[in-house]
Amino acid sequence: MSQQFEGDFSLKSIKLYPVVKTGGYGDAIDIKELLAEVTLQESVLSASLYCSVVLQDIDQNLIDSLPLMGQERIEIKISAGSTTWNLRFYVYSIDGRTMQEKNQAYVLHCCSLEALTNESKRIAERLDGVKAEEFLEEKLSLISNKKFHKDSSLHNYNMYIPNWRLFDTAIWFRTRTVSTAHKDSVGYLFWEAFDGYHFKSIDELIKQTPYPRVGKKYSFAQGNTPSAGDKFRIIKYASPKAFNVFNDARAGSFAHDACYIDINHRTYRIFRTTADDFWDDSKHLGKLKPYRTDGPVSFNKGAGRMVYRPTAINTFGKWNENQSIKKTDNIDEPNKMYEKAIYRFYFLEYNKLDIAVPGDLDIRAGNLIDISMPSPSKSDQGDIKSDSRLSGKYLVNSVTHTLNRDKLSTRITLTRDSFGGKNIADEKAIGDQVDIGR
Repeated sequence: MSQQFEGDFSLKSIKLYPVVKTGGYGDAIDIKELLAEVTLQESVLSASLYCSVVLQDIDQNLIDSLPLMGQERIEIKISAGSTTWNLRFYVYSIDGRTMQEKNQAYVLHCCSLEALTNESKRIAERLDGVKAEEFLEEKLSLISNKKFHKDSSLHNYNMYIPNWRLFDTAIWFRTRTVSTAHKDSVGYLFWEAFDGYHFKSIDELIKQTPYPRVGKKYSFAQGNTPSAGDKFRIIKYASPKAFNVFNDARAGSFAHDACYIDINHRTYRIFRTTADDFWDDSKHLGKLKPYRTDGPVSFNKGAGRMVYRPTAINTFGKWNENQSIKKTDNIDEPNKMYEKAIYRFYFLEYNKLDIAVPGDLDIRAGNLIDISMPSPSKSDQGDIKSDSRLSGKYLVNSVTHTLNRDKLSTRITLTRDSFGGKNIADEKAIGDQVDIGR
């Protein structure tokens, strides 16, 4: 999946700064002539940008002469069109080293400085009435000057953070945070992109304007077609997963039992939930649900998984025998939201599509794009039809840019929680969550 960039792309410079004894950095070493390839990656599931630099080290042996020991700084300057990017990474690993006489090749694996800092700091403190986005913005400001893009959330947190890393805490918040604009839904994503850090509601991401603009779609075009020169064409594509009912059922993605354990009162209650209970509460990228509830086996009638949840139920009083998990009484909000999130996050990566496009440094993880894919079958008139299942809107899960001194290619992993085409009406086997008692 490689393609020459169609435009004014230029790798201006790539420099390595060795660590010196004073804790700072020494003079820059220009490694552009040693460069074989650079890979840049951002993902909505990653709290850091990552970079891999493949060097063909001829007669310099930087590993030994500097020496390379980790935390060296890599600065990459890239120009495309009228935009220039100045990217800064830090070496955390070296592998793939091969040697032949005085020639050798190896890979420098790099990340953002914040990712290294995250490994050296822990959070052990009490939160009293604090919103997730406010807490993350405050903590990030202590280790980074990058922009923080956020959506406002509904609930305050009253909890103790038990010596977690900052990024671990952000991941914990993702599955329990509710947007003020979508009070019945749940789910945020936390990631770093070229333009800073993001803590954004999944529902708001689904509502955003598609990249690059309304009405502009990515379309598959073979190399010999008139549209082959279009910057927004799909050069190659692959669909790595359609579905796997065994894995889906065992993961509890159709239905699961949630065992809420009140340690203080030495009591518990088990609630059965189904994907149907929450499907209409959230925004979705397509109309066709990725599962059936009316097949010969009703997976949503019997839970394929038991999820154990310690609960702060004693904060609100003892169990109410007539209580339902959908009601707010006697159920702490973070745990109640977590039940929705199990379905939300599982289906978020359910339908994936990998595409290769002409090199484009403007597209970001977290963007929404609209694509049109051809159907393998033709119409009666011989025209190529659109594949309704694959076509439609997708969330950009990750973006990988591969470049050397004169070429740039972009590979995008797309994801959505549904399929294109019309929804298939089926019968809901369970209309509401069921409390199956002790």
